Amino acid sequence: MIRAVAFGALLSLSLANQAGAEQGSSAPATPTQNPSTKSANQSPAGALGNFDTSGSSGPVEIDASEGIEWRRDESVYIARGNARAARGDLSVSADSLIAHYREATDGKTTIYMVEADGGVVILSKDARIVGDRAVYDLDKGSAIITGKDLKATSKQSLVTARDSLEYWNKQGAVVARGNARAVDHAKGQEIRADLLTGYFRTDSKGAMKLYQVQATGNVQILSDGSVARAAKAIYNYENNVASLDGMVKITRGKNQINGEHAVYNVKTGQAKVTGGGSQVKTLLVPGSDSSVGGILKP
Repeated sequence: MIRAVAFGALLSLSLANQAGAEQGSSAPATPTQNPSTKSANQSPAGALGNFDTSGSSGPVEIDASEGIEWRRDESVYIARGNARAARGDLSVSADSLIAHYREATDGKTTIYMVEADGGVVILSKDARIVGDRAVYDLDKGSAIITGKDLKATSKQSLVTARDSLEYWNKQGAVVARGNARAVDHAKGQEIRADLLTGYFRTDSKGAMKLYQVQATGNVQILSDGSVARAAKAIYNYENNVASLDGMVKITRGKNQINGEHAVYNVKTGQAKVTGGGSQVKTLLVPGSDSSVGGILKP
């Protein structure tokens, strides 16, 4: 095994964008404002948790069973065979790692892109991400993980996606594209959509906290036997309130309410539904489950 303590500031990884834009990914838009924020509660959106890099400082150590190659003409380092780059509590493992660097006028080198290919595993002190390929763009502060069976896990959450898992550090956002699914095992809650985007901000203690999730396309929010469906949703993680738009349908058991817009409290099940120019339709089945008060109130 060959080890190198180098690669400059290789990874301050809070991960996101595949710098070559293999999936046509672009930086997330500014988050949309949603109903008021209050106390922070756990929710399925918590599964989109930030990849904490607070312990990722100091030099980067590179291990590779087949060696580390320096191609000066191409300005790259290549680590092959069970390659692993580690910095503090953060590590990236893959069949191969390629670090692209540029030289400054003072002769110092700066890593600006890192590619991980084959059996990618990214670990922090509280999360694990797996995929086939990852590209970290230090200039953009972003990385994208692609491949089959994309998965991000932590102690109580799970995120899966078909196309990519992305982490945009400068935008304070994480993205799951294609049949995206975010699950909070502790709360038994889940969000599904074609596209999920989670936004973070710094709290009073300096920690990054998720405060909003935007879901687009075939949205489903599942919680405590209730299912809310819509074309898109803005979910306020801090007070468990979701703003639903487009073909809204909220069901619990055999009871159902349909409309075009809704403000829905995922925790309590209460919903205010409007028709957007058309009538709100309600189906109430006698004797069906009504344990969540107010869930079917237009």
